[in-house]
Amino acid sequence: FSVPQWAAHKVVYQIFPSRFATTQPVDKELWYKAPITPMDDLHGNLRGIIEHLDYIKDLGIDVVYLTPIFKSNSCHKYDTIDYYQVDPSFGTTEDLKELVQKSHERGMKVVLDAVYNHTGREFFAFQDILEKGEKSKYLDWYFIDELPPRGEWGEIPNFKCFGYYGGMPKLNLKNPEVEKYITDVACYWIKECDIDGWRLDVGDEISHFFWKNFRKAIKAVKKDMLIIGEIWHYAGDFLEGDEWDTVMNYPFYLNLIDLLADEKINVSQFVQNLGYLKGRLNKKCYPLMWNLIDSHDTARFLHLCHDNKKKQHLAAAFQLLLPGMPMVYYGDEYAMPGANDPDCRRGMYWDEEYQDKEMYNWYKKLMQIRKAHACIVEGEMIETITNDDDDTIVMIRKNGEETIAMLFNCGSSVKKFNEYAEKYNLLTDSAFDGKVDGLDAAVIVL
Repeated sequence: FSVPQWAAHKVVYQIFPSRFATTQPVDKELWYKAPITPMDDLHGNLRGIIEHLDYIKDLGIDVVYLTPIFKSNSCHKYDTIDYYQVDPSFGTTEDLKELVQKSHERGMKVVLDAVYNHTGREFFAFQDILEKGEKSKYLDWYFIDELPPRGEWGEIPNFKCFGYYGGMPKLNLKNPEVEKYITDVACYWIKECDIDGWRLDVGDEISHFFWKNFRKAIKAVKKDMLIIGEIWHYAGDFLEGDEWDTVMNYPFYLNLIDLLADEKINVSQFVQNLGYLKGRLNKKCYPLMWNLIDSHDTARFLHLCHDNKKKQHLAAAFQLLLPGMPMVYYGDEYAMPGANDPDCRRGMYWDEEYQDKEMYNWYKKLMQIRKAHACIVEGEMIETITNDDDDTIVMIRKNGEETIAMLFNCGSSVKKFNEYAEKYNLLTDSAFDGKVDGLDAAVIVL
């Protein structure tokens, strides 16, 4: 089981390019529109991202992940028209090359979104079928029940597609021609722009057979390419060393929702659930799990917590102080709100009047602590103590000469950790008085 060594425990920043930053003038009212709709054009582009790379680096980010950037008529770009062209609204191939190069100069990697399960209706192969019907040589590129294809808005499609939406017809990747086309696309952008990873959209709806061949092809081009699958349930069958390197860790997300947002489980169940997940994964895969608390496909964590910023404060601590690759969704560091898709895809908070500076400083501090003390994520877990009556978790990790105590208070009131303070001599840290505020966390270096 071989995975890219560079990726272990790195911090990822997810960007939705059409809403992150732009080099064009956009009316402030439109940029900060809430709720936002898929039709609102904020003119986000790659040049805007390039101009904010120093901001991203300064926050403490190691990996920049962009949702799809290839030609499409939507703002989300998950309905690809041309896999070989950067969407003109985002920029050019040269802009992408510059973004990757300048990220690398700052010590950051770049991951792109691979939308290979389906295309847009305007993709050349599907257009050929619409025009030529049974005479089209691309009939076997899709799963079409009858001709002509139907699937306009509000109409039940007569072909397989993503989410029963006729605007995203599903590719037949069992067809060797399609398999070669898509694999060539993936290899092309690695060679052309030196990207560092592919995140695989709805990866579990594509066969194991395809992913095994896909892995061989792209690892032959760049051995340390990172392959991340999108899957919302247990993914062990994709993580056996011959397909993906890791996944977006939705079980982690769901556990935090249950613990903090919905308050459906206690702290011992939370820890037990995370332990169960770890026990089912290869030990080399675990440091690469993309731990998220929200994404472009979910409501913002803050929204799920009914705008309780203290709960997001604590969720960020769990996300950034546990092993894996924490994936921070753009704007979370400023406590950006947003309901379910599409409202979770608002314009980034660049104006200070919208920014929560306390939240930003907390995220930045957590990343600094994570990087300064490798023990936090790499150390051996000496002991984990949960107290369901107090809603507290204590984790003790040791790595060589360093021992770290992490204290999580999941309750709403101040809790005393005196028992552990004496046992582990926590009070040797002069800044710690044995107490942790409600919905807060503390890290003690012993």
